[in-house]
Amino acid sequence: MVLRKEVPGPFHEIVVPTDCSSGSARALEFALALAGHGSGVTAVHAVDSLQYRFGPRESSRARKQQVWALAQESVCRWLQENKLSGCDAMVVEGEAAPAITAFAAARGADLVVLATSARRSAARLLLGSVAEEVFRMVNCPVFVLGTKAAAAKKKKPSRLVFATDLEPHSLGVLSQLSKIGTKLGAGISVIRAVHPDITSRTERSRIREETRQKVEAAADSALRKRIRKVHVEFAHPVKAIVGFANRLKADAIVMGIRSGGGLTRASTHIPWALAHRVINEAACPVLTIRR
Repeated sequence: MVLRKEVPGPFHEIVVPTDCSSGSARALEFALALAGHGSGVTAVHAVDSLQYRFGPRESSRARKQQVWALAQESVCRWLQENKLSGCDAMVVEGEAAPAITAFAAARGADLVVLATSARRSAARLLLGSVAEEVFRMVNCPVFVLGTKAAAAKKKKPSRLVFATDLEPHSLGVLSQLSKIGTKLGAGISVIRAVHPDITSRTERSRIREETRQKVEAAADSALRKRIRKVHVEFAHPVKAIVGFANRLKADAIVMGIRSGGGLTRASTHIPWALAHRVINEAACPVLTIRR
């Protein structure tokens, strides 16, 4: 009898925030596809204590027990209904984004996978985005599945598109991208979007060469071996990035993002933020790496 060698997963600990929606089920399916031998996957659901924080102590304690029991029951039922297994499930206390971020840190997560829903700009301006708060707060990379990424393949991504504007926060994540590319065994193509008003052939040639040189200078030797193409497109960033990824049939788009500093929550309320718009339009998951 020939024993099959178990291949270690590319990630050690994967955390999947869930609100028990169909989107969260897609995210968990994707996380389980990424996991391998020795990988831990945990679905985590946050319960906001505002539901039971106020009022007499005894009644508050009783409400808390009811809320937690209902939350745990809902998560278990959601896993069963979506036929999701091979993972742990946890309920944590607190406002969603901070609670999930703290849980991921305590768990030692090296990847978070979550789904987001598209919102009209006005609604998002008022309500913010839990998904974007998470990927601007956690210390590990985050795979985000937008609503158009419903057909995400249930396998490890092997074709990655790295979108860059050559800014320090973008090129600064190349060391992490190199490690991820090696773990996944993925080929990587690079896209830089430049304003279409630049029409000079000479200037366009200069920009293409500048892009190639800066990417190669910032990449380590392992990453340079994985880079298949460095492409510059003179078009709107979202159109250029998503279009390039579609043409290459990319499994994921990779973006380096700023943390937002002390204004993280405020930054998630900007409806025209590039990462948010790419996630909403992309037909594949978007991997964000915080700088």
